[in-house]
Amino acid sequence: MDAKNTENIYERSIAIVNSLLKENEHFNNAYSEAEKAVVRRVIHATSDVSYAGTVFFTGSAAEETIKLIKKKTSVKEPLKIACDSEMTKAGISRNVNKNVVLSLNCRINSLNSVPLSGVTRSAFSINSAIKEMLPDIIIIGNAPTALFSAMECCGNLYKTMEYKPFLIIGMPVGFVDAAESKAALFENNFYKSIGNFGNLGGSAAAASAMNALLREANPEK
Repeated sequence: MDAKNTENIYERSIAIVNSLLKENEHFNNAYSEAEKAVVRRVIHATSDVSYAGTVFFTGSAAEETIKLIKKKTSVKEPLKIACDSEMTKAGISRNVNKNVVLSLNCRINSLNSVPLSGVTRSAFSINSAIKEMLPDIIIIGNAPTALFSAMECCGNLYKTMEYKPFLIIGMPVGFVDAAESKAALFENNFYKSIGNFGNLGGSAAAASAMNALLREANPEK
């Protein structure tokens, strides 16, 4: 399938999403235009319209991140993104906005390298990626432990070197601590964030939020 056909399918899918959201009061009244673009993309990726009532944004995250992407593109500076899993990393499309240079990192460590201190593999891996890369954006699409750990790691790095990410996208999925981790992100005013309330989420949802921001920042759109 060529790029033209792929784009046509995407546009048709978004048209269907828009028709499903036409009478959705929360979507139409609660979100800015930039935020609506993100929510639409998440729904497109997941085929779940319920995200129209659960996705949250803090610190004008959508608008400010679009500005950051445009700024980095103008000076040909890479946008550094740390992901919690290969699935999340793979979901970020380099074709959405070819003007942006993406630097993607996902530190997958062997189980033997994880300290025996109750730290999960996901938490250990995202901490390693953050410390190695000092990313602009952190994307968590799978493990709640990774989201909790990323926030703690960034808090510690700010104390020692005044580093903090420009944006955290947190959409881990599951019945254990997924909702709690995202509630903690929403309540943490230290970070600009995009996430969703509840147990739903996953790598496709998290990556699609990033893809929406890349698309909205495309100066050729």
